[in-house]
Amino acid sequence: MATFARPASRTTAKVLDAVRGAILNGELSPGEQLRQQIWAERCGVSRPPVREALEILSNEGLLTHGLNQGYFVAKFGNDEVEQLYTMRDLLETEAIRTLEWPGPEVLAELSAHIDRIESDALVGRPDLARVAMADFYLSIYRLCHRTLIIAEIERLWARTASYRALNYDVLAAPGESKAQFRLILDALAAKDRKRLAELIQRPVVTILSRARAAISPTGAGSAAGQ
Repeated sequence: MATFARPASRTTAKVLDAVRGAILNGELSPGEQLRQQIWAERCGVSRPPVREALEILSNEGLLTHGLNQGYFVAKFGNDEVEQLYTMRDLLETEAIRTLEWPGPEVLAELSAHIDRIESDALVGRPDLARVAMADFYLSIYRLCHRTLIIAEIERLWARTASYRALNYDVLAAPGESKAQFRLILDALAAKDRKRLAELIQRPVVTILSRARAAISPTGAGSAAGQ
């Protein structure tokens, strides 16, 4: 499961789930402001739990906070996206290089994540499908047992969550996505590190290439996150 800060109350947890879901399903876009009163009414809670939830999400990197401005979904320029995905590429490559091969029980757990991604997508819940997708990838990276590297990977995944929602339509082809995840699982089961690295890092390398093209003197367009 993806690592998030634990809220102090159920009402705060309710707001956290609602805001995270709105970011992960693309309802809230990078740079969009969150109005506390609107979210209090939407979640049926008072404003203090909303403030606490937004502060937690700000600490996670999903939101930014400006003095006398409020909270906004984290938004990055092309250069910042390039930096974020460069860090992801380096750290995730190292995690794959040093991970310990999973046994049957862990492989079964990863398979369950894949099934959950598909089932959530099929019922029209992209927010839940993206959480399950993050759980799948992060569970693989955690097999390397290098805690500082994993903590930083988790932080970077949180910071790029809104860009994954923009770039990856989890509802578009659930069956095709499932097949891609199964290839990753097959590489793990076969203990094929080279194949695993190629499959699991392909989306990161693609986004990184786009970001670098966008900030180059001859580049054009903008980068989006996976």
